[in-house]
Amino acid sequence: MSESELPQASLGDRDRRRVKQLAAIPVALALAAYVGQILTSSLIDSQPLVLISLNATDPMLLLAANQSGPVAFMLVGAIRLFAPDLFLHQLGWEFGPATKNYIAGEFGENSGLLRTIAVLERWFPRVGWLLLFLVPGYPMCLLAGIARMKRIPFVIVNLAGTLSRLLLIYWVSSVFDGPIGAVVRFISRFSLPFTLVMVVLLVLQSGRNKQRPTGG
Repeated sequence: MSESELPQASLGDRDRRRVKQLAAIPVALALAAYVGQILTSSLIDSQPLVLISLNATDPMLLLAANQSGPVAFMLVGAIRLFAPDLFLHQLGWEFGPATKNYIAGEFGENSGLLRTIAVLERWFPRVGWLLLFLVPGYPMCLLAGIARMKRIPFVIVNLAGTLSRLLLIYWVSSVFDGPIGAVVRFISRFSLPFTLVMVVLLVLQSGRNKQRPTGG
């Protein structure tokens, strides 16, 4: 599909079904991250790899690295972080700028995802490869697809950035082994209060997202 053939505006019913198919895995993993956040206190000490298979944000990775061996941590972390990226890249590749219109229709024009994409777009033509290496998350992978970055370079740069991030986190965890271990023990000791706090934070975050203006 050439640049001129890319959908530029609204998507038809068939295209919307295709978008939902490609977005299914990324959305499921995003929801899993919420589950992991709630279960942090239950999993961090006994099942740290299960925790990061659900929620692979930097704080969770840092805590889990303190409780895991390097090979298992790198393997599980890399799989979890990279799992949604090819789907997001393909979504942007197939639907181009219309991807952003679809996101605006689903989540509102002021959604955090769109705002992040807008910021990254300013820099992508000049330092797109570096941005993908440094921040290979949902917005960047979508943008790489929209900008028609080829699949093989996308995978290589993305994985290089992901593995570098995991190595850095594991190194930081080893350097600050004592303080991070103390945090893990604190969370495990006060498991129930910590879980309740996580639930409250998620409820507040969800409510704040719903109250944001959609711009429509």
